[in-house]
Amino acid sequence: MRVETGDILLVRVGHRRRREEAGPWDASRSRAGLHPDAMEFLAERRVAVLGSDGNNDTAPSLSEGVDFPVHVLGIHALGVHFMDYLQFEDLVPLCEEADRWSFLCVVTPLRLPAATGSPVDPIAIL
Repeated sequence: MRVETGDILLVRVGHRRRREEAGPWDASRSRAGLHPDAMEFLAERRVAVLGSDGNNDTAPSLSEGVDFPVHVLGIHALGVHFMDYLQFEDLVPLCEEADRWSFLCVVTPLRLPAATGSPVDPIAIL
């Protein structure tokens, strides 16, 4: 698989699956996510959107004094759009069956004035 300019990169860390199997927990104290060094990979490839079944940051933070370093670097330094807490449990079996991990992903956020976020319903077209 190749990650190229303008791509949407989806990262599955197992957050949603763990919650469904073991129930809720204090994710602010223990959460899988990307290491801040991974942002160099996104910058080199000029990724447009980063999505995850978590919020993309680890907890506790791996950067002293910065609670959400992946968000800070991605949004503020690189201009990457984020999609947090996505559900991949229906998508993964379809990708496995098709032996395909690249697809068209359509995302249509609401047009809200002065908003920093919007609910979305991403659609994967294999």
